Amino acid sequence: MLNSRVFKTISVQLTALQSLIFALCFFALLVITYLTTTAALRTQMQTEIRGHLTAMMEEAKTDGAEAIIQDIKESLTQTSVNQGYYFFSDATGKKLAGNLDNIAPVDGWRENGVGTIAASQGSVNDDDDRQIWAEGVHLPDGSYLLVGQDAYRLLSVQEAIINAFAWSGGVSLVLAALAGIVLSRGFLRRIDDINQTSLAIMDGRLKERIPIRGTSDEIDRLSANLNQLFDNNQSLLESLKQVSANIAHDLRTPLSRLRQRLEEARTKANSKKSYEAAIDDAIVESDQLLSTFAALLRIAQIESGSRKTGFRTFNLTDVFSRVADAYRAVAEDQDKKLEVNLDDDVSFFGDSDLLLQMSVNLVENALRHTPSGTTISLQLEHTPAGPVATISDDGPGIPADQIDKVFEHFYRLDTSRATPGNGLGLAMVSAVAKLHDIVVALENNNPGLKVVLKFPKP
Repeated sequence: MLNSRVFKTISVQLTALQSLIFALCFFALLVITYLTTTAALRTQMQTEIRGHLTAMMEEAKTDGAEAIIQDIKESLTQTSVNQGYYFFSDATGKKLAGNLDNIAPVDGWRENGVGTIAASQGSVNDDDDRQIWAEGVHLPDGSYLLVGQDAYRLLSVQEAIINAFAWSGGVSLVLAALAGIVLSRGFLRRIDDINQTSLAIMDGRLKERIPIRGTSDEIDRLSANLNQLFDNNQSLLESLKQVSANIAHDLRTPLSRLRQRLEEARTKANSKKSYEAAIDDAIVESDQLLSTFAALLRIAQIESGSRKTGFRTFNLTDVFSRVADAYRAVAEDQDKKLEVNLDDDVSFFGDSDLLLQMSVNLVENALRHTPSGTTISLQLEHTPAGPVATISDDGPGIPADQIDKVFEHFYRLDTSRATPGNGLGLAMVSAVAKLHDIVVALENNNPGLKVVLKFPKP
């Protein structure tokens, strides 16, 4: 049993539309073939009849009426498939020769109502159902001559054309309908796969994916795109769960500490100075919490893409120069060295404030997580593929198994938990990079860490 949904699918509708267009084209081809073939055969028959009539008239001019009578008799004794039909009468209308009777002596071409076949002639078929095409003419002596042929040739060709087109058209439409049904059933199965996978994912089975057949057709490409969408959604959900867990974990400590200090101030403080110190500590803890939430909101704003409306072309060299000028003295105070090598007039299209914050975060990370005596390098060069910036150091670096994790929200290495920060610096770097289509690569500097920023070509 065919599923009723098969007949509602787009493939069946397209097949029906294509079949209709095919039928119209087929009908137009039938009409053109029918008319051109009929016209060609009609012309051929008229040429043959008129040629024979003209030849008999020429003989009559030299040999008289007896020549026509003898010619008709000889023609009727032949058994040719294209045997002719004749009528010859004198000026009074008396029949002198021929295998036709009851002929009206009218000049010109005629196709219907020629007359009846003479029963005494015993010609090819002595019936009265033939369609005879003929041409008649009055001779100078008043006699009348008519020469014709059976139109069976043309009628049989016409019938053959109609039958051939009818059979081929019918078979083609049936095959098109079957092909449409077969294609639709396959199309429905693949759509059902998509629907079932979508329902499974909505039901919480996030790892379900649409099967791909490897045909590289439209459904395969759609399935691949949807699978990628499901992968991204799963990654976002897992990231959201991780962020929620990290927020709960990282904010629990400062909130607990804030509550503990306030409780100690309430129970143990015995002077105005003690209360002020407790309030100051609470303000510091609150500022850190507010800073964390502000960073989260800023990352969310960057990831939303709303900052793209403010993109403009600016000098990227100036941005990195400002960072270098601001942190060169900081590096010296920490007994570290900041080396700067920037190409001149490197332009880029984007948000200069966000790129400034991104470069600041990277330089601050290098300063914060490296020991005294470290050399930090800040480079910017213009390449044919686009600007490339490098922030590198010769410090302890990042373990290879944790490189992919450092861009996650609140993720901090064990060695950096004693340093100030909330684990959102590199997460903001990642958000800014994605907004600008910048490729961020963390590489081993042997020793130390090298952060390579590959900007897209302007």
